[in-house]
Amino acid sequence: MNERNYWMRLRDRKISRRAMLRASGRAGVGVAGLALVGCGGDDDDDDQPQAVTQAQQQDQQQQQAMQEQQQQQAMQQQQAQQQASQEQQQQQAEQQAQQVEAQDQTQQEQAQQQAEEQAAVSRFDKTPVDGGTIVDITAVIFDSADASQSVSSEVLRVLGRIQSKLLRFANPDSGELAADLASGWETPDGQTVVLQLREGVIWHAEGPGADHPASSAGRPLTAEDLAWNIDRQKAGLLQDGTEGAFGRMGYWSSIDSIDIDAGAMTLNLASPNAAFLQGLANEFNLMGQPELLIAIEPDAVNVSADKVIGTGPYILTEWLPGESISAVRNPDYHSPGPRAHNWVWNQSFEDPTAYRIAFEQKQVDSLLTGGSELLQSIHEGAPDSTFLTYKGSAFPIAAYVNRIFEPWTDPRMVKAIDLAIDRRALIQQLAQGLGKVSGPVPWVQEAWAIPQEELADYAAYGLDRDAALREANELWSAAGGAEVGDIDWVNSEAYEATRPGSTEAVAQMFNQAFGTDQFKGVNQTYGEIFPAWFEKTFTTFFSWIPNLTVPDGRADLAAAFKTDAPGNYFSVSEPDEIDAKLDAAIQEFDYETANGLVREVQDFIIENGQFGRHIIYNAVEPTVAWNYLHPALKSETEGYTFESESLQALDSWIDPDDPSIEGRPEPEPRPI
Repeated sequence: MNERNYWMRLRDRKISRRAMLRASGRAGVGVAGLALVGCGGDDDDDDQPQAVTQAQQQDQQQQQAMQEQQQQQAMQQQQAQQQASQEQQQQQAEQQAQQVEAQDQTQQEQAQQQAEEQAAVSRFDKTPVDGGTIVDITAVIFDSADASQSVSSEVLRVLGRIQSKLLRFANPDSGELAADLASGWETPDGQTVVLQLREGVIWHAEGPGADHPASSAGRPLTAEDLAWNIDRQKAGLLQDGTEGAFGRMGYWSSIDSIDIDAGAMTLNLASPNAAFLQGLANEFNLMGQPELLIAIEPDAVNVSADKVIGTGPYILTEWLPGESISAVRNPDYHSPGPRAHNWVWNQSFEDPTAYRIAFEQKQVDSLLTGGSELLQSIHEGAPDSTFLTYKGSAFPIAAYVNRIFEPWTDPRMVKAIDLAIDRRALIQQLAQGLGKVSGPVPWVQEAWAIPQEELADYAAYGLDRDAALREANELWSAAGGAEVGDIDWVNSEAYEATRPGSTEAVAQMFNQAFGTDQFKGVNQTYGEIFPAWFEKTFTTFFSWIPNLTVPDGRADLAAAFKTDAPGNYFSVSEPDEIDAKLDAAIQEFDYETANGLVREVQDFIIENGQFGRHIIYNAVEPTVAWNYLHPALKSETEGYTFESESLQALDSWIDPDDPSIEGRPEPEPRPI
């Protein structure tokens, strides 16, 4: 509203009203005056102008006062309106600022959440890219170029990418199966497994193994090839009739006969076996070409690339222990798909510091030694370009004594050792606290293991170490342990290299437990240890033992403790309490019944000091890797506990567009 017009209208309205009042007053006076004038005298006429003047002055003063009052009120009203308007505008401005700030914060939070989601998607859910070379790591522990005669996981890290199995694991930890050389399978009953064989599979047509004079490069795989691999291990014999180191002989011996017909192979089992099917995916059950395996038998322990041929996704081009290993993609592999084209294994890092430096320089793609604190700190130093995962270790840490030799022929000595092992202290000292104690069935085979809280009820696993040591010393003393003399306790050189001081720590643990200095730490290579196991000439041992290969714990327990099992290095023979119950458990398809039988066997084993096979713990292992590497993982933060080399061969890949790949030297695999 125009301020000047407002006040003019207000003034005009007041004056008009007063003028009307004055006019009506004048009208009355005038009529009276006219009458008086016509009849009256001169005195009244003289006073009238003065009265009118005074009335006008009073009227003007009143009018002016009223106008001033009105103006003052209007000004006050205007000021109040202006102040209210200013306060309202300020309040609106503050509200707008708060809204903008809230919107900014929301947008920032949404952007951060979106970035995190995109980062997760980009890291773990990207579409695989075909090509590139993965640089892996392996220790120099190769016992044979023949997978059927190997117990070394390092052999699997190589051959698991070169050769195939009848079935493979889609998820090694759950036991979920997938097709491999068999395109499908069925179990019409508990004693029969029917395998439909994949068509069009050929042996490698190129590479050192294909060039070996004894191999048949490029020929089709046959059902007879597969049956030969099985029968050879069942018999446990080499071509010259001597016994071979066939560690899965007990597993394959459960097959009574094999029928081959129209592209299918039927395995007829000697008895119902609920654990058999899962064993076909055991990473060690790789299939080799018969003619080449026969030719290399006399020299299989000296590994080289020309001793290996397969049907798998990669062709081995070089295998020089301690120097280099490489493989390139098999162009004839039966299952095409995006994956890394090449693999290179680096073997030069016996020194953990050198390994760490090599990882930081991207000479290797992942780092899994050095301890959790180091790996965590490396990841925290590069959180946007590395990722950290954890997995249970399928390698139990164990102590062995051989009950064939003194002083371990006395059961009291064996049980004293079991009670003297401080399992939780070793986890803290050697695994930085990352691990759990394991019973006869290790905790990683969770469905069959004794739960942790129940293990604590056994003296050897209990929290009351004083009580355990009192019992251990009573047994040790009663068996004459103090008179035995020095006891050399063997640790593997490989374990000592990764856990410096472990050899002395174990000897010191026993010396402190028995108040003696009899125990001496000794290092040996696995080249010395493995033959001593197979020939049962070992006396003592502490380190990793052969890895668990399937999540079903029944087969591993049977392989270690059944009377006739090849892996029974402890001369255990308990037909009623172990053999019969394990046989019944393996034949039982009802889980609860089978689990109850396995628990009874474990209780009996622990009561007897584990018969010299003293399982101690299984570790939890961290791994840090560069983001450009995409290995097969169980989840974003978990790797597979059980061997997954076949799965890694098919599902691992390199992302060439990931920023973390910058500065990575280009690996150079040996070509065909």
